[in-house]
Amino acid sequence: METGSHTTKAQFALFLCLTINFTGQSFLLVVLPPLGRLLGFSDIQTGAILSISALLLMASAPVWGYLSERIGRRPILLTALAGAAITAAAFSAIVSLRLAGSLSALLTLGLFMSVRTAQSIASSGLLPAAQAYMADITTPAQRAGGMGVLGSAIGLGAILGAALAWKIAPTDPAWAFAIIAVLAVIALASLLLFANEPVRGAHNISLDARLPLARIWPLLLITVVSISAYSILQQVIALRLQDALGFTVEESISRGGAALMATAIAMIAVQACAIRLFRWDPARLLGVGAVLAVVSMLICSMVNSYVEIFGTLVLLGIGLGLMLPGNLASLSLRTGAGAQGKAAGINVVAQGLGQAIGPLSGAALHRISPQVPFVAATILLTIACVVAICTWRSTKRMTGLIEPQSI
Repeated sequence: METGSHTTKAQFALFLCLTINFTGQSFLLVVLPPLGRLLGFSDIQTGAILSISALLLMASAPVWGYLSERIGRRPILLTALAGAAITAAAFSAIVSLRLAGSLSALLTLGLFMSVRTAQSIASSGLLPAAQAYMADITTPAQRAGGMGVLGSAIGLGAILGAALAWKIAPTDPAWAFAIIAVLAVIALASLLLFANEPVRGAHNISLDARLPLARIWPLLLITVVSISAYSILQQVIALRLQDALGFTVEESISRGGAALMATAIAMIAVQACAIRLFRWDPARLLGVGAVLAVVSMLICSMVNSYVEIFGTLVLLGIGLGLMLPGNLASLSLRTGAGAQGKAAGINVVAQGLGQAIGPLSGAALHRISPQVPFVAATILLTIACVVAICTWRSTKRMTGLIEPQSI
């Protein structure tokens, strides 16, 4: 186990790395749909880029997780950050050359697909390695707090990515990609300076190593459908503003980014403050959050002004801010101590599946009507809500499995 000073520095490095990585991911998800049109891509081609890359991330993450057990956490983290820096710089160059007329639309599409593929494969090891690293440097009593640091980093990255899309991408998307590349280099330096390879000993080994799929599959289903719904929203929000409300490309990027940033801020605020204040058990967090998410998305599918869309997305952030931590905590509590890593790895696959389903289906449904993707997201969240309520009820029948706690 690391000393207190070394642990704090390592946690800071992990926080920075995840923040920067998810800044880049969030930025690309927000910007690429309208930017793709500017570069000469069809909506389906743009959705295919995001969906195929999500499938690659899903397939490669468990491999990186296995490698982190064989060669260590730090090499995986360094590889992921180096890949993030190089690919962001490549995106900047491609966009700049295309907008200058030096590249054809077809060549730009091929280059974008290739770079995004490399980015997905390289960066997919960051989250499983970071989670494993955090488990190595924290005691069981510190584990929830340590994982909370990682969750906060992901949320902050979503905000920063949306902010870049809002403030910089409408006028100079190539410069925004360059900023992400520089930030990735800074995060890489923090890893080199502050995150030594953690010492792993006998405390990492447990006899309770079987994965209880019969107990956790409903929670994995919730992960798939909720991430699918949120990915649909990220894919089509700017397109809806452009096609249904008549915004320009620049306005749709800016205001779509602002709305998604507000959603992420609401999620972080709930996770940082409301959850600790309420002190609800994880199953209750999951159930209440799922109900709020369904109601907000249903309203969002019916409203016809930017202000109304913005408000319902803030409510969605509140719902997801309760729902997602409740789901992760429930997943952990239903899994034995020796299978936490296995459960986390499978959950990453479930997240990747949701991220693959969302963009392509969102783009396809948007061709029918700008409102249809939001109706589909409502249906997916309704499935999550039903499963969450059933999980809540079943949890009450399990004696001693889940106790109220602060997350």
